[in-house]
Amino acid sequence: MSTTSDTRTLLIDVAERLFAERGLAAVSLRTVGSQAGQRNNSAAQYHFGSREGLVEAIIEVRSAPVERRRAALVARLEAASEAGTGGPTVADLLEALLRPLAETIDGGERTHYLRFLVQVMADPGVRESWAAPGPSTRWVHRQLRRLVPEVSGPDFRRRLEWATLTALQVLADHELRRGSTPGWPTTDQVVRELVAMQATLLGCPAAA
Repeated sequence: MSTTSDTRTLLIDVAERLFAERGLAAVSLRTVGSQAGQRNNSAAQYHFGSREGLVEAIIEVRSAPVERRRAALVARLEAASEAGTGGPTVADLLEALLRPLAETIDGGERTHYLRFLVQVMADPGVRESWAAPGPSTRWVHRQLRRLVPEVSGPDFRRRLEWATLTALQVLADHELRRGSTPGWPTTDQVVRELVAMQATLLGCPAAA
């Protein structure tokens, strides 16, 4: 007999896949319960209360290891800076933002988290559940701001938002196509090219 924890985990896994493939609005809680093989189709509502509660539960579960990995990368950058070996570059900081997300793709099983996040970012009702930055992300943003002082505050914030949206779309496409498209780049190559793209975006001169 499955425990409550097992059931929650199963519902989260199934919901993440369905939301990623169909979009948030197209998937009901009853559909999640049915697809998860629950005899009681109201199981998702019982465990999460609402679609928004289920989305927040997915984000909480999936974002925790991402934030731990990012915190480790940030700690390494801080230690190097304090040791006098030079502060982080724009590329170092962008990699600390992107690599933990990209690494969620390279497990042994097919993943759906990046495609799920794209759907979250497209839905204003739940977007803030993920978009609110954690401590490590805020530290990276402060350091990036210090390194591109020539860009105005509003332009910098807008470019950061564009960089986030672009990175999610590219990584979601990589999540879908890796292993099935001949000649497709590795995750490491995707991250390095995204870092180069975003460094250019953040530092480019403002349009006249």
